[in-house]
Amino acid sequence: MIRKAIAGVEMLIEGEDSRQEIKEVGSAFDDFYFQKNAPGPDRRITIQISTSPVPAFEKGSKLFSADGVWSAFKDACFYWIVNHPQSLPAPIWAVRFDLDFSYGTVFCGQNLKRTHNGGMMIYNPVSYPLDQIILMHYLARIGGMIIHSAGWRVNDSGWIFAGKSGAGKSTISNLIVETTGSAFLSDDRIAVRKIGHEYLMYGTPWPGEAGYAVNESVPLKGIFFLSKGEKNSIVKLSPAQAIPRLMPVVSVPWYDREKVDLMMGFFNDLIGALPMYELTFIPDAFVVRHLQDFINDPV
Repeated sequence: MIRKAIAGVEMLIEGEDSRQEIKEVGSAFDDFYFQKNAPGPDRRITIQISTSPVPAFEKGSKLFSADGVWSAFKDACFYWIVNHPQSLPAPIWAVRFDLDFSYGTVFCGQNLKRTHNGGMMIYNPVSYPLDQIILMHYLARIGGMIIHSAGWRVNDSGWIFAGKSGAGKSTISNLIVETTGSAFLSDDRIAVRKIGHEYLMYGTPWPGEAGYAVNESVPLKGIFFLSKGEKNSIVKLSPAQAIPRLMPVVSVPWYDREKVDLMMGFFNDLIGALPMYELTFIPDAFVVRHLQDFINDPV
């Protein structure tokens, strides 16, 4: 059994029987294993790892295909997400989820299975991209989303630096950490949830080049949209100006109309509740001082 917690959501991953050993791959999840003494997650997704062959399902219900690698399907009872690169004769894995993404079964291909000590060892398939896909769907239902961004924790508050690949998320993260010693919860993916009347930002186990992946949360105070330029400047955006900047950096299952509607409601509430800014910066220590002055006395 493996227990992980991301954005206050526990992923309980268990085998079909005690003879199955589930082996984690990589170290990015080290801080995201469920800790008995840590504050407990408030939600749970249960995922069973199966060694049975992938059962038949209605492939005519295809919703989406990503670069010929993984595809999403839906029928009256289940979602199916299938990782089947065109170069392979069979899927690496296929997962069947109930429609609210609270319970699922992952059927593992032969490349994930090994015989070990008289039993079966399975390399955990619930890693990137599957874990992110699962959380994206689940957060849509409970009020949350994943943003392509870095998350700065300063003075017990959180600030997001959002941008596509190459915008400077890892660059700004490293500059701030090196200059101030403060912490980043992630430098590539931040999860945001509304808990009560407050928006919280959470670190995730999907780091960027800087490698920051911290399993903590803090109240979110604002969002900066990154843009490299010839000077350091911060310009406050109206909600109408923020929409086209935020939309491209949010993970949305566009193929699922119901979840899109839920996420757009959350999206609109977030834009209306939090200040948003365009940060143009030169990658040096002066931008850090500019940011420190600003968050201490935001305009």
